[in-house]
Amino acid sequence: MITTVLIDIDNTLLDFDECARLSAEKAFADFGLPMREDVFAVFTAVNNFLWSQIEARKLTRDELHKIRWQMIFDELEIRADGEAFEERFVEYLFNSCVPVEGAHSLLEYLSERYKVFAASNASLDQQKNRLGKADMLKYMSGLFVSGDIGFPKPSKEFFDACFERLGSPPRSEVILIGDSPAADIIGGHAFGITTCWLNRGGESAADVPADYTVSSLAQIKGIL
Repeated sequence: MITTVLIDIDNTLLDFDECARLSAEKAFADFGLPMREDVFAVFTAVNNFLWSQIEARKLTRDELHKIRWQMIFDELEIRADGEAFEERFVEYLFNSCVPVEGAHSLLEYLSERYKVFAASNASLDQQKNRLGKADMLKYMSGLFVSGDIGFPKPSKEFFDACFERLGSPPRSEVILIGDSPAADIIGGHAFGITTCWLNRGGESAADVPADYTVSSLAQIKGIL
């Protein structure tokens, strides 16, 4: 019987893509740069690659912040200071909190039935601030964030730390909900907990070992 829900934040509860796009637009305006149509597609590709490197423990978050926007600018052939731009971008991202459709309703539903904890790769201060601004913290019993734990999701060490803080419940009592096949579903599956994949983009599920797959947060109410 499930008693505890671990739920991802970015692109599960908060729309990271929209938050990043809005933050980039503001930073581009501050730096006097044109926000071309291809900027966000390049950002997404570079950002996803760098986070996959972090999840594979080949890169640190600090290293990402040093190179992310310089890689993007190089790809776009834009002359700008990538590190300085990254600082401004992160400042805007720190306060961004666009909810994914159905997030509040799902959290209210889950919090009335289970203990709910966020499980995220990011900095603790950033995620706590964003969830607070989105009025979601009230539904949660705690936050497990890689910047605080010291290991990225999907590492075993990340989940070990989560379970230690949970009081070492049986793994059969815990479910992880998230959008990332690697960080959430493959990571949770390898650790031996139930997983629910939020696949809003209709990606191929052939290599994703999810116990449940949904295309919207609302569908989770039919599972839990």
